[in-house]
Amino acid sequence: MMMTPKFHRPFSPTIMESAVPDKFVEIVNNTADKVLGSEAASVEWDWSHKLVGKVHKEVQIPVRNKEHRELLFTTMKGACVDYLKESIKNNTAYGWKKIAGDAVPTMDNIHMAHSWVVSQYAGEYNPWHHHSGDFSAVIYLKLPSKMNEEWEEDWKDHYPASGLIEFMFGENQGFRSDNLKFKPEVGKLLVFPSWLKHFVYPFKSEGERRCMSFNAHMFVPE
Repeated sequence: MMMTPKFHRPFSPTIMESAVPDKFVEIVNNTADKVLGSEAASVEWDWSHKLVGKVHKEVQIPVRNKEHRELLFTTMKGACVDYLKESIKNNTAYGWKKIAGDAVPTMDNIHMAHSWVVSQYAGEYNPWHHHSGDFSAVIYLKLPSKMNEEWEEDWKDHYPASGLIEFMFGENQGFRSDNLKFKPEVGKLLVFPSWLKHFVYPFKSEGERRCMSFNAHMFVPE
């Protein structure tokens, strides 16, 4: 799954919507299956003590294959560079201008801080929170088999939300909104400023909703 990035600016902060290669999803899911399927590994790689999610498990995953690691890092860093370049074009990359002036960013300017996988089941959710770093992202890896049927029913409601992620900024006033929701799709990637608050709604369908999140910093090597 590949797509040209779309940039959403519903309330000033930019949210980038894109997609990762199918191989990315395969690598992360295969590794996550091993960690999540083992109680000992789930304990060893547990990351929930660093997070706020009210979910089944939140774990880091050890990707030891060099080629696989390179694909993951290139994809994640490349997404941050795309986001940063768009911000520069729109004159909103104030932090980058401060440390790098008019320099054109590359993947060498992106430091990956943390990444983890969230395994979520029916009734579980992630409360309002923000991340650390400059950039944060979510990548969708797996959805319950009946999720589309649940969405079809939920879309009849005045405020459909099942299993969606919602971002919020500012206040809801005349002629503007303070929120934007996205529907998960396997392979979809969302990049946003780490300080932007967001919420993940619960769902009812049987099965796992799995995603990967990461935080990253921008810097100029000495």
